[in-house]
Amino acid sequence: MPESVEVAAYCVVAEALTNAAKHSHASEVSIRATAEHDELRLSIGDDGIGGAVAGRGFGLIRLEDRVQAVAGRLDISIPTGSGTRLAVAIPLDAE
Repeated sequence: MPESVEVAAYCVVAEALTNAAKHSHASEVSIRATAEHDELRLSIGDDGIGGAVAGRGFGLIRLEDRVQAVAGRLDISIPTGSGTRLAVAIPLDAE
């Protein structure tokens, strides 16, 4: 994979793990990575308390910025009481 894709994926996973450890009180985090349809897709979820607000807090903003920098997409699902779910798609031809 292009280095820019690898770096973006690494940073997204590292930030998601940091957020889960610091804020979510999660006992488990799952990470799945697949390459399909010319994209690297990441699915990251935890079983924490949820409730974070997308667009607030530096951790989520860094995630959004990192993914947008490589023309990717980030979907965040943060229902209160049922953990956080991130779905990331990064084009494999990202520069």
